[in-house]
Amino acid sequence: MTLAAQLPLPLRHFITKKFTQIPYLSLIPTQIRLSSTKAPRQASTPIQRNPILRDTIRRYIPEEAKKFVKPDGKLQTTPETMAFFLEHNLEPDNGAARRLTTGPGLQNVSKAYHATIAFSPRHIIHPHDLRFFDPRGHPLAAARRAKYLRKSQQEPLWIMITGAGAASVVRTLTQRRLKSAIYRSLEDLGFRNGVGGGKEIRGTLWITIHNPVAASKLAPEPFGEAVARALKSRCSQPLR
Repeated sequence: MTLAAQLPLPLRHFITKKFTQIPYLSLIPTQIRLSSTKAPRQASTPIQRNPILRDTIRRYIPEEAKKFVKPDGKLQTTPETMAFFLEHNLEPDNGAARRLTTGPGLQNVSKAYHATIAFSPRHIIHPHDLRFFDPRGHPLAAARRAKYLRKSQQEPLWIMITGAGAASVVRTLTQRRLKSAIYRSLEDLGFRNGVGGGKEIRGTLWITIHNPVAASKLAPEPFGEAVARALKSRCSQPLR
């Protein structure tokens, strides 16, 4: 027998009446209400997994250039340097490059070598050269402009590798080994200096090695082969 049945008749009638006036939805268990709110979240999951800016990379601004390079990558420089960059399609903002992802091969070496691999169809100024293009007019600015002019005319593909952490010697040697492996693999694919078979790979390949010590322990050839194949399949264009 329930507790309500044991109560006096007037009190039993009062409790029964109040109970029947409780809205039906308030009797639904809490866990059911929570489960019903998950449907909209599940519908928005694909948007979260595929953000619009998923291919962007972290911009690198050296300490010595932060006084005249804004956080958004805009360079404050002399009118002469700005005109030079515009005329020769040079890009001072390395954040304009986009992550290069094509197939499991490139993803595997990116993970194994602790590397971020990005590409831009424009020629990007090396971040450590930005200090020569300050708005006050660096004494070596003219020499650097001449260097980049020759480079843009003679080399369709620029490969730029930077590293973080570890000793300077380890970073430098690791970067050189990986860069040489990429060039060798490109040549094996018929793209000597980025040109071959009526096509060219024009732009800048920028690679950041986040753990040079770990990358230095691996053979550079698999990395070079995967990157070269990705460049050929994704970045080659008819020779202009």
